Amino acid sequence: MLTARLKIGTGEVQDTRTYGLVYLSSDNVVGAPIKGFEETSYPEQQGVNISPKTVDAAFDYKVTFFMQASSIANANERIRLFNNALFEQPLNSDVKTFKKVEFYNDYKRHKIVGYPQPISEAKDFWRDKRSQLNDIVIVEWTIRVVKPSDCDFSTVPEQ
Repeated sequence: MLTARLKIGTGEVQDTRTYGLVYLSSDNVVGAPIKGFEETSYPEQQGVNISPKTVDAAFDYKVTFFMQASSIANANERIRLFNNALFEQPLNSDVKTFKKVEFYNDYKRHKIVGYPQPISEAKDFWRDKRSQLNDIVIVEWTIRVVKPSDCDFSTVPEQ
């Protein structure tokens, strides 16, 4: 089974299965993209003039998990608990302050650091009508990487 680990805020690094999330796949990013070149163009001049200086650009990193649960209601509760771990919210306030996350993809040897989007939609459901196995929910989770230099695309997996 492929493993992935996660650190939320100042918490401990934990296997994603702690949250009931089993890693399936993720984006095939092997390095941060760069911002586009600054350029100017004039009607009387062919081509464009560029400044060849640029820096890494922010990007989204998507991870797909499956959640095995005794019922869809149980899966929904697990997703709610996971989402609630991603932010702090003062009492009597609608404002959520999201915690920085570190996602360790041991298979691809990536460490992705950024701010999480809560899981708000399932990609697929598999209901066990005979109740012999658990129900399965496939979800996609997005991390917004705002400082690509915090990421590492060649980590050594934890043994």
